[in-house]
Amino acid sequence: MYSIDDLQTFVQIAQRGGITAAAQEQGLSPATVSHRLSKLEKYLGVVLFHRSSRMISLSVEGLSFLERVQTILDDLTDAELEIGSNGGRLKGHLRVTMAPWIFSRFVLPRLHILREAEPGLTFDFLTVDRFVNLVEEQQDCAIRVGALTDSSNLTRKLADNRRILCAAPSYIKRHGVPQVLSDLAEHQAVCLPWQKDWGIGASMPRVSVTVSNSDILTDAVTQGAGIAIKSILAVASELETGQLVEVLPECLRSTEAPISCLRPPKLKGSRKVDAFVTFASTCFHPLPT
Repeated sequence: MYSIDDLQTFVQIAQRGGITAAAQEQGLSPATVSHRLSKLEKYLGVVLFHRSSRMISLSVEGLSFLERVQTILDDLTDAELEIGSNGGRLKGHLRVTMAPWIFSRFVLPRLHILREAEPGLTFDFLTVDRFVNLVEEQQDCAIRVGALTDSSNLTRKLADNRRILCAAPSYIKRHGVPQVLSDLAEHQAVCLPWQKDWGIGASMPRVSVTVSNSDILTDAVTQGAGIAIKSILAVASELETGQLVEVLPECLRSTEAPISCLRPPKLKGSRKVDAFVTFASTCFHPLPT
């Protein structure tokens, strides 16, 4: 029979991407970690990880087992906290994904508040602009921009937001201000790889610069690389200081892009995820003084 320690080791191997890294995280020898995994696989009668000389990856069965085990371990931790003597303080690791600009401009400046309130929590932030599948990439929750199409996840709206076209005064000085939609065809665009179609047809400006990070995109447009489509919350300070100006207001067919926090249904009731969602709901308000 396997133990809770074996389950925790299995989760660490999945999260850390290997036996050696999991051993270092748990303060164990690689041989002990490997033995725990072998014992678990033998009892279950399945291969949980595909192994090669260079990498280890979850099997289909391993991914399914990981989803259930994480929920069980989280529930067990919550139960221990509720009846324990530590005043119900949270403990554990939280994996959250979001766009770089949300993390740098809204979450990071306030993160000390959550860390001081819950010192038992540790965090792993996956800050990327691409779509992240929460289950496949083992994320506890995400902060997303725009309409949410996957109704299977539990969501909470954090803030209103809209998308705009903007450019730097230096770009406007060189190329002029587009007065009507058709003028955009004579301009240059700087964008993320998946933003090459703004839904404005033949008026789309020529894409001259593509970058893969939303914060770098803001830097590029601020330095005059071209016109960009941005969330207004992502460039609010640049608009306020005059580093950027909005061009052709209301020209986009769809501008609404609310900010939401979502989690997989399996994590409903997880106290550590609840704590982060509550914290995230405060991140789009002014910092306390």
